[in-house]
Parts: sequence; structure tokens; C-alpha cells
Amino acid sequence: MADRYRNCIGPNVRRLRAQKGWTQEEFAGQLQLAGLLHFGRVMVAKIECQNRSVYDYELVVIAKVLNVEPQVLLPSPEVLQPDLSRLIGDRKD
Repeated sequence: MADRYRNCIGPNVRRLRAQKGWTQEEFAGQLQLAGLLHFGRVMVAKIECQNRSVYDYELVVIAKVLNVEPQVLLPSPEVLQPDLSRLIGDRKD
């Protein structure tokens, strides 16, 4: 069975957060100030580890807090394609 993950933005979120020098706790605080009141350190960790799905409105807020366009959080097609092919091939309908 293929490895499953719940989002494709986790690694880029982690990288951009670290570039800003923020801990997960600090980043969660920024997200709360931006309106994602339910986000704490654990939620950030789950997103970064790809263990939690990300809603479209959350993607927009995360990008805004990181000061990037939402598409910057998405991996390149070259990176994403092997995962997509594997996940689609193992899909359960």
C-alpha cells in the first residue's frame, strides 16, 4: 500500500516557517492573529508532517502569514507527479 499523506504543502510550510526563524508555537500564534483561532503548535506540526488536511481558506491564510502567494506552498509538478501517480494507483473508491 502506498504511503498516504493528507496535504502536499507541509514541507514548504516547514521550510518557509524556518526561514522566518519562527518556532511552530510562534507560527501558530501568527496564524491565530490572522484568524485561524483553532491553530496551535500541534496543528502546525500535523500540517508540516502532512498528517492533517488543509482547507482552501486555511491555505490562503497560511500563505498570507508567510508572506507568499498560495501557489508557492504547492510543490512543483516534478515533485508532486510521482506521489500523485502512486496515490491514484492505490486509490480506494
